[in-house]
Amino acid sequence: MPERPRVLQMGPDPGNRGGMSSALRSLFESPLADAYELEMLPTYRSPKPLLRLGIFALSLLKLTLWSLRGRGRVVHVHMTVRASTYRKAVVVLWAKALRRRVVLQSHSGAKEIAHYRGKLDRVSLALIRTGIHAADRVIAVSAAGAEALSEAYDVEDVEVVPNPAPSVPPFDRPPTTDAGPLFAYLGGFANPAKGADTLLAALEIVLERAPDLRLTLAGPGEPPAQAEALVAANTGLTWAGWLDPEQKDALLQSAEAFVMPSRSEGLPMALLEAMAYRMASVATEVGGIPELVEDGVDGLLVPADDPNALAAAIVSLAEDAPLRERLATAARARAERLDDVEVAGRLERIYASLL
Repeated sequence: MPERPRVLQMGPDPGNRGGMSSALRSLFESPLADAYELEMLPTYRSPKPLLRLGIFALSLLKLTLWSLRGRGRVVHVHMTVRASTYRKAVVVLWAKALRRRVVLQSHSGAKEIAHYRGKLDRVSLALIRTGIHAADRVIAVSAAGAEALSEAYDVEDVEVVPNPAPSVPPFDRPPTTDAGPLFAYLGGFANPAKGADTLLAALEIVLERAPDLRLTLAGPGEPPAQAEALVAANTGLTWAGWLDPEQKDALLQSAEAFVMPSRSEGLPMALLEAMAYRMASVATEVGGIPELVEDGVDGLLVPADDPNALAAAIVSLAEDAPLRERLATAARARAERLDDVEVAGRLERIYASLL
């Protein structure tokens, strides 16, 4: 049997929290791993400055050894914004100096890309543009992200390769009780882009109309005083903190509806997971979300930073069981059309073109 071509993946540790780490885990579990020998080289593991710098320097050394030993020709670099953009520009330039072929993939939302571009000074912009332009192929997880990347850094021919929806094993969701459906929110309170403040403002409105609403809040960061007060005053609200994969799966198997009030997203893995678990969703019409969800067909879309619209959509799902069922069924079908086989095929064609 011929040896599979090796492709080096460079990005955050797949064991880390966050959507990009989750996307990397999906990549290693996809059919792409049958056609190619995927190797992981983390460029980021910890937010601590010295440790972060040491891990990045070590990744460049390991990339050098990997390349000089002739282990493979293709390096797939995964990028978000802020410090990640600097690191990945350097990685691309170093990989090209080592005569590797490079795929650079942006996982960020359009709003984050544009906002970060506006904060760059001339020197930083020159470094990042040079790194992005040096890549052999540039891809984004959504058409909105591809357009923003093109406009921000004058990049032509940015391709779209979406994140895959995960495979979900068979499960039995508990029937809806007299208390109503359980909602889930996974964005936490650490990142303002997740829109938790908008959700809290919406809940103040929702609870006046549906005081028995059941919602589990989860994710990174500590809840602010407003969240703690809402949880303390309403027995249907729960703060679960960060969930490990098993705990998250258990929540998605028991909840019927999903809430994503984000201000910016690429193509969010959390929403893909909710759709794969056959959940009706309320999400904001930002980034790649409208490419994934059609309003009123496989989810409900609302404007970002609009607590009233978000509250109205949550109440609609809470009170209308047939609507939840229709949206959940369509969401599951949409997720199945964006499975790991489809996404792996797109990446396989890109890798083959570089080999």
